[in-house]
Amino acid sequence: MMPLLTLAATLLPKAAWAGVVQGQTGGLDAVYQPRRVAVLIGVQDYGDPALAGLRYPAKDAEDLGAVFSDPNIGGFDRVLVVEGASATSRDALRQAIAVATADLQRDDTFVLYLSGHGTLTLDAEHGSRLWFLPSDGRLDDPEGTGMAIADIEAMVADLPARRRVLMLDTCHNGRSSGGGLSGRARVNAATASLLQGLRGEAPAPRTLREVSESEARLFAAQYHQPAMEDPNLENGVYTHFIIQALTDAKGKADLDGDGLVDVAEAHDYARDQTMHHTGGIQVPRAEYRIVGREEIYLSGDTRKRSSAEKALLSACDEILAKAKLFVDGVSRGSPMGLTAIEPGLRDIEVKSEDGRSLVHRKVSVEAGSTLAVEDLFEPHHSRLMVGMGVGVRTGPGLDALHPVVGEIELSWLDPVRTPAWLRLEGHLRLNLAQGTVPDQRDIGVTGGANAAGLSAGLRKGPLSIGPEIDLVQTWRAYEDMTGPHSQSALSAAPGARLLLTLPLGARELALRADSRYLPMRINDARSHIWQHGVVIGLTGRR
Repeated sequence: MMPLLTLAATLLPKAAWAGVVQGQTGGLDAVYQPRRVAVLIGVQDYGDPALAGLRYPAKDAEDLGAVFSDPNIGGFDRVLVVEGASATSRDALRQAIAVATADLQRDDTFVLYLSGHGTLTLDAEHGSRLWFLPSDGRLDDPEGTGMAIADIEAMVADLPARRRVLMLDTCHNGRSSGGGLSGRARVNAATASLLQGLRGEAPAPRTLREVSESEARLFAAQYHQPAMEDPNLENGVYTHFIIQALTDAKGKADLDGDGLVDVAEAHDYARDQTMHHTGGIQVPRAEYRIVGREEIYLSGDTRKRSSAEKALLSACDEILAKAKLFVDGVSRGSPMGLTAIEPGLRDIEVKSEDGRSLVHRKVSVEAGSTLAVEDLFEPHHSRLMVGMGVGVRTGPGLDALHPVVGEIELSWLDPVRTPAWLRLEGHLRLNLAQGTVPDQRDIGVTGGANAAGLSAGLRKGPLSIGPEIDLVQTWRAYEDMTGPHSQSALSAAPGARLLLTLPLGARELALRADSRYLPMRINDARSHIWQHGVVIGLTGRR
């Protein structure tokens, strides 16, 4: 993050980062954690005199930035507020957006907010085209100096972030609003002349790009209406009520009462309040297509946001375009694109057109996570582990057995394919010790145990823990004045096992700890011991 901030500070002299926590990173897990990123742009210092008169775009961006960066409201990890003439030129804005989005990942949320003048061009070849004007934009040349709304929409839609919001507090009709309110649009003389010759409104722009999945676009007004700012509110009207929906009025905006305000709830509240405040002159509009439950949250507790989200299945392989996806036995259509599913243990199956099962697995998915369907096709890999360690024994059986034994273990990890949350393991173990024991006093005894067993552990990343059961042959041999002696007993030993595997090049370093209860008969008398063991080992190539 720090190189990104350094670059931003160099390129954007009047852009301000807010809500950024600096310090040590948490390794790869921290890098790939879902983040919330916002770029808030307020343009009011125009070089073209024809564009003078706006009072609040910079304040709009600053006020919304404060709400987003507040950990108790928006909880955004990175907020970039861009204002001032030099920072809001066309090139500077493009660079600011590029810097802020350079490291976006698939599970991130991204918001782009634009406040300033918009304009409209109209010609026989292109029809209506909408533009956002940067500080160096010129009203008489929006094609050469402005930023096409269609291009901004396409740029946001193409970002890798899974959740994307474009919010525009601007208008494109060039009309004055009256009533003490000022509008955020101008049109040049050529377009104004064409508009005067039209009967009714200008034709709708043909270049607006359809929203993609998990994307929202919020507009302060219909394209042919004014977007106003109000000196009594000291903000653009729509922006004022968006902020209100996330703060003072969040109880009213939160229609489903889940403690969160999502993008649809925020817009619906701001739309109704804007229409009321302007007497219906300004009617905000929105376009969004969300997969499953609405999951683009603009405010609310982080834990609530995470628990409210669904998990997503994604697929991009063209071979899957004609396949069918089944979740818990229910058809969900083609697996291509994104499919929202309830978190938890899910039965996932992909079938070909002719009904053949291509892959069928039980998978545990977490809220807010994205699982690639292609990953379900990965070949199953089992691995052998060879390890050595030590066992410590306690209990009444120590009269005849050694308290400390060496351990050699051969384990077969993941012998069969299982759900991601489960790890199976088979193992063979040899214990060996030599020395005196209490019931033989000064006679040297060689003893040990041969065991074969199975374990099943709940897996969380590299760690698994669960029960095990061993079939154990305990034995010992010694020689006294009457000659050599050999004793052994066979019994079942239940216990629990913890296994941690860590990447080590093409192999894995394995650390195993377990505890077992071993009943036995010694000299025809019932007895038992507890054996606690630790083994360190190395697996075969993955």
